[in-house]
Amino acid sequence: MANERSGYTFKDKTGTWYARTTITDSTGKRRNVKRRAKDKRDAKEILKSILRELDAEGSKSLDASKLIFNDLADFYQNHYCKPAEYVDGKKVAGLRDVRRAQDCLVRFREYFGKRRLREITYSDIRSYYMMRLKEPTHYKRPPTIATMNRELGVLRRILGIGVREGWIPRSPFNMGEPLISPASERRREQILSVTDEQRLLTACVKSQSKHLLPLIVCLLDTGARKSELAKHLRWRSVCFITRTLTIECMTTKTLKARQICMTERMFQTLSALYETSSKELDACVFETSRTVHRAFAKACKAAGITYGSPHGITLHSLRHTAATRLVKGQMPLHMVGRILGHSQPQTTYRYLSADAEATAQAAAIFETFNALASEPQSTSEIVDLIN
Repeated sequence: MANERSGYTFKDKTGTWYARTTITDSTGKRRNVKRRAKDKRDAKEILKSILRELDAEGSKSLDASKLIFNDLADFYQNHYCKPAEYVDGKKVAGLRDVRRAQDCLVRFREYFGKRRLREITYSDIRSYYMMRLKEPTHYKRPPTIATMNRELGVLRRILGIGVREGWIPRSPFNMGEPLISPASERRREQILSVTDEQRLLTACVKSQSKHLLPLIVCLLDTGARKSELAKHLRWRSVCFITRTLTIECMTTKTLKARQICMTERMFQTLSALYETSSKELDACVFETSRTVHRAFAKACKAAGITYGSPHGITLHSLRHTAATRLVKGQMPLHMVGRILGHSQPQTTYRYLSADAEATAQAAAIFETFNALASEPQSTSEIVDLIN
């Protein structure tokens, strides 16, 4: 029968109390474990904590107790924070948005870097969250809730890796109310009316943003993400015979390919664009630069349309506009999600909003109901009308 693990407390010559025990590590070497205490009572409690920790997790837990956040950050950077690797179209390692994770890691190191991992609490993470909400971004404004949700998501994964590696017994994220709240994100409620769309397209033709017109038409008539078309669409994915576009799996958020049919104006626009292109299959369809947002902002200004979030139109608003039009055209919500490339129905729902025309239609329905309800009818007829 193994001897029961024990230890003792003592006070040194300076009057400082300590808890102390002896262990044998995984290499067979005997080591002394000593921790400082406030007083004799505190030393006894610390000793009990050390013994419980050793019984539950062994001597490795004492090594882990010395680790700081930077140690975990180094481990994450060396093993996880790398460009994505794919096998047969499936991501097997790394990150698709590795740059975001690297930027977050810099901020995490600045705030938590030298803190012992096991001393980081839920309150520490919440304090970081509140600090970041007041810290201006490079756009000279505080970060949005959506930005912070993604940033905290990176921190949650890093700490989760620490749990899996046995460096911390439990993630601080699980010790309080959820800090990541997708429901609190600002909904994208700005969409283009038909009149706004006509003014915007006209402004593109008359201004220096003429090269944006084909992209805007395709975004409005497909509901695709800007990056899927502007950055990744190649002529090999455009079929003028079947009038379809293929969004390749490696360029989508969900890593699933999808096909989209062209509208007549898309067909005419892309046909004209193809005739002036190099006609190379691997060439980009849209020759856009990193200033595409700046050009779009100029076009909106020329069209008299407010640009920029939260109250104006952005390029992503074109995707939102397409989703709203599909729903108003009586397409089932789950099919709208298929067209947009969503994997979850609730994601599609977030894109839908009631524009001026929809709210006017709702008011007309209420007016019809009120007119019918004001006519002399039996109670049962009114109940049936409500149901």
